[in-house]
Amino acid sequence: MSRSSHRKTNFGQKEQARRQVFYHRLRIICEKMVGIGYFELLPESSLRLLYLYRYPDIRVIPHGKRVLNAEELRSYKQTLAELLSGQHIETLLGEKISYARFLTDALVLLHYIQYRVGGRIKGFSRLREVFAPYFTTTEWFAEQRMKIIQIMSLNDLQLYDFYKGTVRFSFDRMAVEQFGGTNEIHVHRLSHSTALQDVDGKKRTVVRMGVPSATKVDEFDWISIRPSQLGLINVDDDIALPIYAQQHALERFEERAVFWRGYVQAYIGYVIREGTAKTIVKKDYVLLECYLATYKVGYFIISLQRDKWLIRTFLFLTNSGTPEGNKLEEMTKLKLLDKKHLMIDCMDAFLLYDISGDKGLRKLFNKAGCGSLMQYADQINKYGKERLKSPDFIYRYMSQLK
Repeated sequence: MSRSSHRKTNFGQKEQARRQVFYHRLRIICEKMVGIGYFELLPESSLRLLYLYRYPDIRVIPHGKRVLNAEELRSYKQTLAELLSGQHIETLLGEKISYARFLTDALVLLHYIQYRVGGRIKGFSRLREVFAPYFTTTEWFAEQRMKIIQIMSLNDLQLYDFYKGTVRFSFDRMAVEQFGGTNEIHVHRLSHSTALQDVDGKKRTVVRMGVPSATKVDEFDWISIRPSQLGLINVDDDIALPIYAQQHALERFEERAVFWRGYVQAYIGYVIREGTAKTIVKKDYVLLECYLATYKVGYFIISLQRDKWLIRTFLFLTNSGTPEGNKLEEMTKLKLLDKKHLMIDCMDAFLLYDISGDKGLRKLFNKAGCGSLMQYADQINKYGKERLKSPDFIYRYMSQLK
């Protein structure tokens, strides 16, 4: 056998093996979506077409040379892959399919049955009937699409930069958005609007808060807030003003909540748009409650600075100045340095130690109003509880202060 013939044989064998693996994945997806017995209605000719036109994995393409450096691009791709493999859609049969599989293999199967099968297959009507609840025109599909885009948007938050700008991706080339899509996402960086602001007698650079526009990929929809939206009701003019943030506030949020600082403007935009802002009005500032998913983790301190609102800092739930932090101090006599020593002034202790597993500590933090921190930590650590350290030293330290 000549070398060229040998190479052709090897290629053919490898291609056949890849095709069989693809068929196996399709069978599993088909059974998870509509049950056993329907995959067999697809003839070999259809399976070959599905393999030939299968959707590729999501491909990340920076839109311009200065959007991401090599390390940022590597991190972005890695985190996106983890998000897509770790999250899943739930089928109408209660089965789970990862986002990574849904965006590729499941979609090519769904698109083929919805748009391309026609009457060429003997079991065409049965396939159309059972897959119809998943078609791209259904509420089910619209809901899954929205969830996937939202999860993928979380990946943009990690590359938020106070000076360089906000990262956002465009998804118009994804197969979930259009039939025959290339599954390319183009990553853009939106320039920030900054200003100099006098804060406590010092000039500080502050950045305007906005959310990436839903209609223009390279622009912001700037956030403006009326006093009434922050709980201020006895004001002469309920005029909307822009909101800015100090870099200090974003750094404190990331440091204490252990989450990306890019979340701040996304969160502010969401609660203002939905009208769900929960506040405590003080004499010179407002405490705006901050949640990660459904878990309360702290407050943003917001004050009025002539022509704008300013996010001055972020207080973790246990910090002095919050209702929960003040109550915790009353109950335990803990001071600032005590909290830092025990690492309960941020999420660190709750992520490293099994605080919720200690009956005494659980009761204490719940009574102070900090139960959401333990719930959030339990959600993050739900697959690694056995690795958590004993919180005995925290309990002993607190006991000595009473």
